[in-house]
Amino acid sequence: MTITKQFLQKISLFFLFLLIYVFISIQAFGEQVSDISVSGNQRVSEGTIRSYLSLDIGDDISSDVLDGAIDRLFDTNLFNDVNISSENGLVKIIVAENPIINRVMVEGNDVLDSDILIAQLGIQPRRVYTKKVAIDGMQKLLEIYELSGRFGASIEPNIIELENNRVDLIFEINEGPLIKITSIQFNGNKRFSDRKLKQVIASREKRWWAFLSSTDKYDENRLKFDTRLLNQFYKTRGYADINIKRARGGLLPDRSGFAISFTLEEGPIYKFNKINVVSNIEGVPGETLLPNITFKTGDRYDVRRIEESLSDITNKLGDLGYAFVNVVPNIKTNSNNATLDMEFNVDSARKNYIERIEIIDNSRTADFVIRREMQLVEGDAYNQVKLQNSLRNIRNLGFFSDVSLEKKPGSSDEQSIIEIGVQEQSTGSLAVGFGYSSIDKSSFSIGINEKNFLGTGRSVGFSASVSGKKSNFNLSLTEPFFLNRNLSASANIFTSKLEGKSVTIDQQGIGFGLGFRAANDVYHKLTYNLAENKTNQTTNNSASSTGENSEKLVSSAIGYRLGIEKRDNRFDPSDGYFAEISETYSGVGGDVNFLRSVLRGAYYKPVSFDRFVLGARAETGYIDGFDESVTQSNRFLLGGNKVRGFDGSGIGPRDNTSDGAVGGNQYYAGSFEIISNVGLNPDLGMRWTLFADYGSAWGTDFPTGVLGAEDDSMRKSIGFGILWDTAIGPLSFYWADPVSNQTYDKLREFQFTIGTRL
Repeated sequence: MTITKQFLQKISLFFLFLLIYVFISIQAFGEQVSDISVSGNQRVSEGTIRSYLSLDIGDDISSDVLDGAIDRLFDTNLFNDVNISSENGLVKIIVAENPIINRVMVEGNDVLDSDILIAQLGIQPRRVYTKKVAIDGMQKLLEIYELSGRFGASIEPNIIELENNRVDLIFEINEGPLIKITSIQFNGNKRFSDRKLKQVIASREKRWWAFLSSTDKYDENRLKFDTRLLNQFYKTRGYADINIKRARGGLLPDRSGFAISFTLEEGPIYKFNKINVVSNIEGVPGETLLPNITFKTGDRYDVRRIEESLSDITNKLGDLGYAFVNVVPNIKTNSNNATLDMEFNVDSARKNYIERIEIIDNSRTADFVIRREMQLVEGDAYNQVKLQNSLRNIRNLGFFSDVSLEKKPGSSDEQSIIEIGVQEQSTGSLAVGFGYSSIDKSSFSIGINEKNFLGTGRSVGFSASVSGKKSNFNLSLTEPFFLNRNLSASANIFTSKLEGKSVTIDQQGIGFGLGFRAANDVYHKLTYNLAENKTNQTTNNSASSTGENSEKLVSSAIGYRLGIEKRDNRFDPSDGYFAEISETYSGVGGDVNFLRSVLRGAYYKPVSFDRFVLGARAETGYIDGFDESVTQSNRFLLGGNKVRGFDGSGIGPRDNTSDGAVGGNQYYAGSFEIISNVGLNPDLGMRWTLFADYGSAWGTDFPTGVLGAEDDSMRKSIGFGILWDTAIGPLSFYWADPVSNQTYDKLREFQFTIGTRL
């Protein structure tokens, strides 16, 4: 009986609690939104706030729903406080808006400019201010200072509250000291010393004298670049298994500098063993591609040789008409005897033909100006060499800052679309130049030139230059495709003056030319010049005769020039060659009869993977007056730029009394040189050169009163120079020692030029 009563009491309590829970649940979940009120907002409209709620009249009210509404409002970053409550179906929303940024400022910075820092922050006025904005800005400024080598910089963001819920955001900066790299160490290197490897990487230890360099500032990105440089260095010297295990930089405990360390495993030096080419192209056996491999069995492994071979094989296949070929190198190493087998796998391919040539981005230059430089037309077999020559021709026009080529698949596997993209640049120029040469003294030049007149490729121009000893004026017009043929027609009016030590030569006249190219690199040019020459003696103590006696002599001359141009750059060559022969015959009317012949040539070759350029040039000339004597204004002068170490006309026959150069009927000159930037920072734009020059000039039809009239002995000089590309133009400095000369020659051991290249 007692147990039954207790059991009934427990049952009664359980049902009581159940009724209470059901009542509360009905009250909580049964309430619905009858209205929504919003307060505290100033800038943000009530409609905008409601749109973030996802809550509308008639919706059920629960704690989860209200909490979700609060989260969504905070996620907008528009408010720094949100309160939501409900009473009898009325949902009350009270917000406190985040302030608006009035302006952004930085203070305490001296090294870095304020405008630059603010621009890098990217925080614009009228943006909503949040703590995250301030923290992100602080981190960005710290990164900027770390990139500049100031790892001890500290940034403190502060706000100044203004009226209308606005703030000024101020970043207070303590830039701290400039922390540089104090030590670089290498671990695991057995073959190469630390000193050698330090020269390989881009990072440098701090040096008091290198205050203009930034390479001694610690940079994570530069450290990654250093790793690639080390890897490349070893792989070009036989170490196929080189492993840069770790590259780490750390701030010293006293914050006085950075210490960088590299840990590496060199491995053995490998040599090539078996070399093979496997071709899957029908009709092109691998044996025919073997000559394009630039290394042989027994050579030390060099990744550059593999890259060169890949390029040469691909170009050879392109010459054979295969546009899209995949060549994969496979390397199998044998660490037991330190050899590796090299196999090039050539995927299958079909010969291609040019379906279409598209010219894009040429808004000014006419299509035909570009197309006439192409060595291929639609329907031709694909040829890589001709495409590369076409690109070179288009670049040499000088109309475009960049020329690109993209090969695209055509409408079938056997066809290709060639897309030539150009970036046009200004082709009209007004140039004013000032220069100084130790030979010609100060100079002034002005030029007005339009190389692409109205986008037709025609050139019109005027130029004038005046120096201490020379003056030249020229007005010219050139039509590169005369009569729509491969003919270049030109016309010009010119006047010049050359002041020697004892004579002054004046010349003025007109000229016409007609030239054409053959086999792409061979050029021909016919010229006609009608000129009036006058040579005046400027001193009365000359013992020799000019042969002109201050008379005005008219020269009517035709000329022919034949040459081949294979240099990669005519003005600053590093590869290729050129040869040219030119002859001028004066005697087609006029007062002067002669035949002048000049032969010139040069050869340049990069070696040691383009680190050095070997160059050789030579020229010779002869003038024959037939039955007449050759006058002084038509003879050759030698020295200066052609044979360094001598004055501008310092070699050859000279007047016995006035000591002035009288020129020679014959001459030759040449040079051997090495050009490189090895040992110099590439960022300086400087190169050095070692050279040996030689030459001679002799022969005159008026030998009376002349020293060395028939002396053809070779003059020689050796020297070195510095070539420096600067913002004001190229600078050249040459020091030469004339090791072989005559007593009457005029020497000049040091030469320098601003504004032109020798």
